[in-house]
Amino acid sequence: MLTEELAWVAVMTYPRSERLAARSLEELGIEVYMPMMHGRDLRCKNAAEKPMFPCYIFARINKFQIYNARTASGVINLVTMNHSVCVVLQADIDRVHAFEDARRKVFIHDTNQLVKGAMATIQEGEFAGMTGRLVRGCKDGNFAVSIEVMNLSFVIHVRRDELKPASVKPTTEN
Repeated sequence: MLTEELAWVAVMTYPRSERLAARSLEELGIEVYMPMMHGRDLRCKNAAEKPMFPCYIFARINKFQIYNARTASGVINLVTMNHSVCVVLQADIDRVHAFEDARRKVFIHDTNQLVKGAMATIQEGEFAGMTGRLVRGCKDGNFAVSIEVMNLSFVIHVRRDELKPASVKPTTEN
């Protein structure tokens, strides 16, 4: 729930209007974060920077700025739950920044405990402290690791020296 203090919120935009919405909010003096990722534009088959979350950006507002944020050009609405604007935790924004800033691949070698399907915790680098599932081995001995950021799964490549097996509590069956 928004208060008088500034907090991050998710802003829903019209399709392909993330930049317009970001500019409109910035013109109102609102801090905006639009995470970008390297991808392919299928229309022109070139590599391009594109929004990490299509139709969504983040804005840092307080309860007095809700109306202005909702009515900015390119904005459909603010993400809500039970008629209240949802606040995005700073820790989640930091994780998205880490993912966005990681412009490199991370690698790992097979060990007995680091195998496809196992849970692993990343120890170093941009994703330190995050836990994910090893989803596949690659031809060069690397693994792809599936991690969750804001309830979305991303696959990254992680070096062996940056991983350790996750300590997962075993489930008991009756």
